[in-house]
Amino acid sequence: MASGSNSRGAVIPLRNVKVEPKVFFANERTFISWLQFCGLLLMVALNLLNFGDESAKIAGSVFICIAALVALYALYRFEKRAWMINRRVAGRYDDLWGPVVLCVLLVGALIVNFYLQFGN
Repeated sequence: MASGSNSRGAVIPLRNVKVEPKVFFANERTFISWLQFCGLLLMVALNLLNFGDESAKIAGSVFICIAALVALYALYRFEKRAWMINRRVAGRYDDLWGPVVLCVLLVGALIVNFYLQFGN
């Protein structure tokens, strides 16, 4: 590959790029926002487990699993972005699939909850 090509994952020389501190803080703010959502989802799940009937306990278990998966995914994205920032990787820093998958999982969990509550 030619040294002047702009390939995916190419590393830009350190002397040409200055990373401002706000970039690191933006990455941390995004991670904290995802964790706040996981905490909210976990509170809903624990309320379903503690105060619900059998079908609500199943739905609460599903919500706990989703909260754990989202928290792990958020940690993965945070670490990947931090690695990319530290190495000045010219690549995509946005997340195209995370929010979509999260919405699909939540709608699926709500459908399971409604089916267990009202389908019997």
